[in-house]
Amino acid sequence: MNAPSSIALPFALGAALGASLPPMQARAAIVLDEATFGDFSDDRLAPTVVMLETGMNVIAGLSGQSPVPDMHDLDYVRFTVPVGHVLTRFLVQDAYQGGAFSFVGMQAGPVVTIPWNWTNVNSPLLGWSHFGSADVGSDLLPTMARSPGSVGFTPPLGAGTYTLWIMELDISQVSSYRFGLEVAPIPGPAGVWLAAVLARRPRRRPA
Repeated sequence: MNAPSSIALPFALGAALGASLPPMQARAAIVLDEATFGDFSDDRLAPTVVMLETGMNVIAGLSGQSPVPDMHDLDYVRFTVPVGHVLTRFLVQDAYQGGAFSFVGMQAGPVVTIPWNWTNVNSPLLGWSHFGSADVGSDLLPTMARSPGSVGFTPPLGAGTYTLWIMELDISQVSSYRFGLEVAPIPGPAGVWLAAVLARRPRRRPA
C-alpha cells in the first residue's frame, strides 16, 4: 500500500516558523469530549469530525473496554487545521491506562486506511506514539514525527485534514485520555506564502 504524502514543512523553515509563532491563549478553542458528545466513531472509514480553531483544542475520550464483549473501544477522530495555520503541539493533558501505555496514530487525509490489528511496522500513518500517565504534560508531536515505519513529518504540522486513531489493547477496563491540540496562525504575509507553497508542494513517498 502506498503511503500518502507528508505535507510537512522543511526542517529549517519549520524550526524558524515555530520560533516566530505568537503565544497561544490559555482558553480552549474547541472541546470535543465523549462525556458530552457521545462515543467517538469506531469506524476508521467514517471518523468523528472536528474543525480546529486558533488556540488549544481539547479532544477527550475513553478507550479499552467496549460495551461489545471481546471488542476494543476504538476512537477515530478527523480534524482539520485551517489554511494559514499550523498545529504546534499535541499535548497529553490527562491519561489513565490499565497497562503501561496506550496508542495514538495519525494519518493524513479523511480516513485511516489500515485496520486496528495491523502488525507491520511500516504503515501509511503520518506518525504515531504510545502514551500513558507518565506522559501527562508532554508534547507528542515530535515523537509522532519520527516514529518508526511511519511517513514522518517536520513539526509544526501544516494546514490540512488528518485522522487520529486512538486505542488501548487492554480491554479488561476502561482507559481515558485528554489531548490538547494547539493551533497557531502563521503570522503576516508568511502565512499566505506558506499556504501557497504547501498547495504546490509535490507529493513525496517514504524511501
